[in-house]
Amino acid sequence: MHNVTLASPALAAALTAGLTVYAALILTSIAVAIYYARRQRRRPAIATAVLVGILTVGGLVMAIVSSIA
Repeated sequence: MHNVTLASPALAAALTAGLTVYAALILTSIAVAIYYARRQRRRPAIATAVLVGILTVGGLVMAIVSSIA
């Protein structure tokens, strides 16, 4: 038999809050990238789009690692 340790409610709440903040950061970055793109400001738009990509890939990696561990 395997012993299963469940996460405490405080840890689950902290993880949920962290995930919410992370998702809000990605959505805000998308909004900023669109803002700069519409204003024909190429360099900030590209930089923000790169940030969105890094955050998205980072979130994917974190999800994979958390499902394995």
